[in-house]
Amino acid sequence: MARRRVLDRAEPAGLPLVVNTVAGSTRPELWPADRRPQPACTAGNFDEWLEAVAAGRGVGVAPEPVAERHPHPGIRYVRLKNAPAAPVHLALPARDAHPLAERFLALAARP
Repeated sequence: MARRRVLDRAEPAGLPLVVNTVAGSTRPELWPADRRPQPACTAGNFDEWLEAVAAGRGVGVAPEPVAERHPHPGIRYVRLKNAPAAPVHLALPARDAHPLAERFLALAARP
């Protein structure tokens, strides 16, 4: 699979999955119940996740910017087609947020 340019999101379902339990948005529940990958191991942060994938402990699934910003000699990034949208949330401090953060939130909330 690593030699291909594109995979359907169903294809990695039979492979072990490395799950970042703290900062990751990919979890087995993103696949249909009958085609879920099994977690091979978990990582407590992004660097652990990256190294677990590079060490061959399982495959990882991440947003496209990860491939652009975090090249790794032990990892080949392959585009997934038909992947569902993953929810993303913007968190701001309850008080004393930076003025630009408030402005960004207002822009992000626009349709």
